[in-house]
Amino acid sequence: MNCANCQSELTGDYCSNCGQSAKSRRGPIWRVIGEFAEEVFAPDSKFFKSLLTLLFKPGVLSRKFIDGKRVSILPPVRLYLVVSLIFFVVFQIPEIDVKEHNVYIGDVLLGRDEPLEGGNTFNFFSTPDSDDVVSTWVNEKLEEKREKLVKENPQVTVDRIFNKLEDLLPNALILFLPLFALIMKILYMFKRVLYFDHLIFALHFQTWLMGMILIIYGLSQHSAQWAWLTALIPIYLAIAQKKVYQQTYWLVIPKTFLITIIYLVVASICGAMAMMGAIALL
Repeated sequence: MNCANCQSELTGDYCSNCGQSAKSRRGPIWRVIGEFAEEVFAPDSKFFKSLLTLLFKPGVLSRKFIDGKRVSILPPVRLYLVVSLIFFVVFQIPEIDVKEHNVYIGDVLLGRDEPLEGGNTFNFFSTPDSDDVVSTWVNEKLEEKREKLVKENPQVTVDRIFNKLEDLLPNALILFLPLFALIMKILYMFKRVLYFDHLIFALHFQTWLMGMILIIYGLSQHSAQWAWLTALIPIYLAIAQKKVYQQTYWLVIPKTFLITIIYLVVASICGAMAMMGAIALL
């Protein structure tokens, strides 16, 4: 037999010239699905081993990849995509019934002239009484959409916004990663670390964070006491930095607090921009 890719003679399960597997990917769909599931979820698969390493050994996966030890681990982008897919399947944006709730977009109340007494209130960007700088800016941006928001069917408007938001949020998170890597680059500018390495660290931390949120969410369904696990986030971040950047904890811990604050601010801005983008696409 010859390799389908380079036509070299095959002497095993993989081509000795280009490395392509000798196993054919063509066949019944059930067999293809079975092989994919086996490769991803088998105990000795790259995905399973990489995920366990990422979850329980802070910084080790990033350090391995940066050091060039990449054969036994899943590429960071592929691991991120798998975990993010699971994340967004689990955390779908909830449906809101405008007839039973007060829904504000900026200072616009959808579906009625006066707030519904006793109904829950959902505020996007601001409350109707807010006059801070951010809320003022948002209301100015919404001015051209105000008539459309008031006149159209409010339930259809909310559903369309949330559907567009579900499409934009994953992209916003991906665009957030280069910003996170840039923050790491600034904080570690004297370490002479390549921006690419910071990006690998950002990818792995974001993947771990989504996985950790999934674990905390699952455990919290049985007991709210599991919420204490959120305290592990800055601890994990500090240990991961220590492993990857080889600095003392006297330098790592202050940077961890700074990263946490900046991360929350930038993530909130990205979320707000995704919401504004969803409204702009109406």
